Amino acid sequence: MVPAEESARMPDDRGMKLSEVIELDTDEILSLIPHRPPFLWIDRVTEVEPGKRCVALKYLDPDERFFAGHFPDKPVLPGVFLIEAAAQTAAVLQACSRPAAGEPHAASGDHLLVAVNRFKFLKPVTPGSELVIEVRLTAVSSPMACVDAVLRVGGEVVAKGELSLVVT
Repeated sequence: MVPAEESARMPDDRGMKLSEVIELDTDEILSLIPHRPPFLWIDRVTEVEPGKRCVALKYLDPDERFFAGHFPDKPVLPGVFLIEAAAQTAAVLQACSRPAAGEPHAASGDHLLVAVNRFKFLKPVTPGSELVIEVRLTAVSSPMACVDAVLRVGGEVVAKGELSLVVT
């Protein structure tokens, strides 16, 4: 695998520097990853540094149906959704880091989660929270990428771990 720092210094096929910081709205996110509501787990991207890191946000609407059953008297976001939010954020980072010719931010293929390592759930995430998802690229071996993920609510870390994705 190529260290992420070395990958971030390489220009893309149009000669663009990969240090450009990008913000994305929902429509732009939808153009990059195949997920759609109700399984889209990022609302917007506040920062993408291609080849380095991505920060996304997700508002956890108290009216989401899963909160009614997990758990009825004290609703908590299931941990698997935290992992999914991090994986989708990593897919956006990967798509923005390897643009296809003639397309500003799109990489060909789907981004699939292939490994979850050392994920820890440190605090419960409750309805009405805004989740801040940050992923940092740690290694690249085309078509695979590895990231460290940190998820926060109100500035406090609620979950963290490592993910690996592959482009198919």
